Amino acid sequence: MPVTLAQLAKVETQPLRKYVLENMIRTARVMEILPFENVDSLRSIAVRWQTLPAVAFRAIGGTYTASEGDVEQVWESVYILGGVSNGIGVFEKVKNTIVDPKKLQTDMKLKSLALTINDYFINGQLAVDPLGFEGLKTRIAAMPSRQTIYAVASGSAALDPTASVANGRRFFDCLEEAHYKTNSGDCSGLFLNEGLYYGLGKVARYIAAAGGLWLDVTKDSFERQIVTYKGAPLIDVGLKKDQSTEIITATENDGTGAIGTSVYMASFNMEQGVTGIQLGPLETYDPWNGGEDANSPQHELRVEWVLGLAGFGSYGATRIRNVESAGNWT
Repeated sequence: MPVTLAQLAKVETQPLRKYVLENMIRTARVMEILPFENVDSLRSIAVRWQTLPAVAFRAIGGTYTASEGDVEQVWESVYILGGVSNGIGVFEKVKNTIVDPKKLQTDMKLKSLALTINDYFINGQLAVDPLGFEGLKTRIAAMPSRQTIYAVASGSAALDPTASVANGRRFFDCLEEAHYKTNSGDCSGLFLNEGLYYGLGKVARYIAAAGGLWLDVTKDSFERQIVTYKGAPLIDVGLKKDQSTEIITATENDGTGAIGTSVYMASFNMEQGVTGIQLGPLETYDPWNGGEDANSPQHELRVEWVLGLAGFGSYGATRIRNVESAGNWT
């Protein structure tokens, strides 16, 4: 049964692993809700339905004609993500520092790991980096065209939701359509950038919409408030590890200029959706067992996770395109 990192963190008893898991989900909010299934090989098979078997009415005493459905197999792989932090032994004896140097480097390494996972969850593309897993952007592009919803026609100026009440309603119409087309409304989360995260409320206020039936607030594992749309949390996927470039950019080309952005939705399940896969849990260890590196007087902490993303079916994720970036709204 797939479990999330948040669920694992609650039952983890080893202090270092618990610390790592909690820091991962604090930064990589996608990881808090994305379930992971354990696999036992580097490549696994996902099955997608193609053609359903035939059924028919029959006359009394009549017979049925046998038929079988058709499926396709899709290979999904896991990929090795991690890093190493070195600490000079003498620094561990220094006590007059504001922050423990070892803890500081560990936290920075975990932050980089979490931001990288966030990035690949959306932007991962094997054609660009064959060593990393494929994200929602590439997967949705390969799905039936109905899974990509244009706020306005492709090649037209991006939709400014606050330019008119009609535009604001169109924006929410797109959310409604995308939500339903994500596994018939079984949507696990909406993934967007910072501008659209707070912009959704701005549009609702602009058109004087009563959002009580579809907008709500919940709390995550750290008691932080999260806005939800029809029960699915809105996740600002944040910045890349350079800490300046947005993962879901505000500069998608809409045909008239680089002013567009997107909203992604996904269902997390193993029938019509996506799920994380892992070759064992995230690991943190000292390869020298507390001793020094054989070649230099330093200690080492290694963080490693063999993970991937698996897609099932063809209707478990959607993308809304050609929405003007919030910073350019009227």
